[in-house]
Amino acid sequence: MYLSVRVDKEKCIGCKICITSCPEPNVFIFLPEQKLVEVNESRCKACGLCTTVCAKEALKIG
Repeated sequence: MYLSVRVDKEKCIGCKICITSCPEPNVFIFLPEQKLVEVNESRCKACGLCTTVCAKEALKIG
């Protein structure tokens, strides 16, 4: 089974802490119009670091 981070778009506030905390480049893409992030699933290693820093609990491994 392939794991990746999932973004709950109802909870994400676009603070971008996941972008700055992720050890892999180009995993998160900030969408300024929507003020939230998307995940490039092919780059995500599902390490879970972003889930621990997200204050809104908008990120889950799944």
